[in-house]
Amino acid sequence: MSTHLINTPRRLLLKQAAASTALVVAAPLTRAALGNRSTVDVTEGPYFVDELLNRPDIRVDPSDGSTQEGLLLLLSVTVSTLDTTTGATKPLPGAFVDLWHCNAQGLYSDVSSNGTVGKKFLRGYQVSDKQGKVQFRSIYPGWYSGRSPHIHCKVRQYSNGAKSSELTTQFFFDEQLTQLVYTDTMLPYYTHGLPDQPHSTDQVYNGNNSCIPGAVAGDSLKLTLARTAKYVTAKFDILIDASNRCASAETNSGGGGGGGTPPTGGMPPGMTPPTT
Repeated sequence: MSTHLINTPRRLLLKQAAASTALVVAAPLTRAALGNRSTVDVTEGPYFVDELLNRPDIRVDPSDGSTQEGLLLLLSVTVSTLDTTTGATKPLPGAFVDLWHCNAQGLYSDVSSNGTVGKKFLRGYQVSDKQGKVQFRSIYPGWYSGRSPHIHCKVRQYSNGAKSSELTTQFFFDEQLTQLVYTDTMLPYYTHGLPDQPHSTDQVYNGNNSCIPGAVAGDSLKLTLARTAKYVTAKFDILIDASNRCASAETNSGGGGGGGTPPTGGMPPGMTPPTT
């Protein structure tokens, strides 16, 4: 078990819940980015599999009907287009927003090195509404060696049935909240211990941000979080400036085996691209 984080007693969390006070974690740079700069693109990583699962609840594995155990996570993502010349933003409807992440024990579905080929848990996409919003029900992610806890996100746009643009990024969690969740003896994370990589040494978090000299990518990729006794809510605003995209290079290369083979071609089957 890593000693990077202090093992906080569970009674602290219970005391907070009993007082009906949610643990709120702000992400100042993420909020400040609204109307300012495009969300930074980071590596897709080795575990993306285009399962084409259009669903809001990604906890369930459609291959066998099982549900992943873990603290309920209610994640809302808003996608907007950004004009950095004027600072104006507007919602982006019809964007395909994919999420994927590991389970409480640090395993991804449909990955040969994880022994999960054929499984499809904790993967799925939603199409943004008129307000550019999508909402997912998932679990608080676990961790695996070499990475700080995170969620992958990919936003794709389509035109005439063909992909016209793509942004890939990752969301990070507040380390104090992660500490509370992972040391709760009533949750499945407890037996897996604490992450061996804090934000300060995570290769993606500490990658550069081409739009902000001297900044690291993770500073603008923290979720806005609130904790109650039974679930965590999370929010993130994705901004896409087609004329001034922000990129990141990792501080070093990561490990991990590959997943399945993503299909090729146009947009997901059965879906019609928006006309506006």
